[in-house]
Amino acid sequence: MKPIFAFIAACFLFTAAAPDAGQPESDQNGTLEVCDLTNATFQAGEKATYKVYYNWTAVWMSAGKATFNVQSETLNNKPVYHIVSEGKTQRTFDWFYKVRDRYETYLDPATMKPLKFVRDVNEGGFTINHLYGFDHAKKEALIYYHKKKGKLQIQNKTVPISNCTQDLLSAVYAARCIDYSKMKVGDVFNVELFLDGAIYPVYARYLGKEVIKTDFGKFRCVKFAPSLLEGDVFKGGEHMTVWVTDDANRLPLYIESPLTVGYVKVYLSDYSGLRNPMSAKVN
Repeated sequence: MKPIFAFIAACFLFTAAAPDAGQPESDQNGTLEVCDLTNATFQAGEKATYKVYYNWTAVWMSAGKATFNVQSETLNNKPVYHIVSEGKTQRTFDWFYKVRDRYETYLDPATMKPLKFVRDVNEGGFTINHLYGFDHAKKEALIYYHKKKGKLQIQNKTVPISNCTQDLLSAVYAARCIDYSKMKVGDVFNVELFLDGAIYPVYARYLGKEVIKTDFGKFRCVKFAPSLLEGDVFKGGEHMTVWVTDDANRLPLYIESPLTVGYVKVYLSDYSGLRNPMSAKVN
């Protein structure tokens, strides 16, 4: 069951699923760097909830849910977006493998760059705790601490970063600020991700547009295939598909992906506080 819950933590953090995925093999298509962005996509007060379903031996099971909340706060006397994502298993699964994951990022609204990142996860009693700070003027990230099972692994370590580095959660919201209107099928956007104390280049490939049907009705969407690292959870390559609303919100609507064992689907189940009208909905 563990792959389900690893996916809960990764859903919509799709760039985070690809450490060492590298760059696309071909440079025949256009590339876009996730850097120097302007946010006209989301706002404080936005909330989104997703349901995660797992299929194994032809049986679909409700595995858990993930929530994403955006709030306005201050950090070091400066206004920031404080974004929190939480993933947890259904109570019916807690007796077997209880998961309570929490990710936080603090974003500079003017640059869409992360200033602080927190990761606190508990999966079956195995805990991981990370706290990072980012100084983009100095191009440095400070690892305040890495803990596993309560034991300190790294403390007060400085790591060089680029001008475009994102953390695990900020990468999702930065990617939502990309203007997809000029992308052609096969084009990719690149993200430099700071994960587990190191920089990883990751990317997602643009697959075009499609209308999909959901519990909220039909929506015009744009499709992407993130690069994934083959390992304990995911099959390697571009097997995951992400559908995002084809409007100014660029809200993730649906994800599907094969796993090393089974298959996962993730659906948007509730949303509120959008910055823009949901014009992608087909009447």
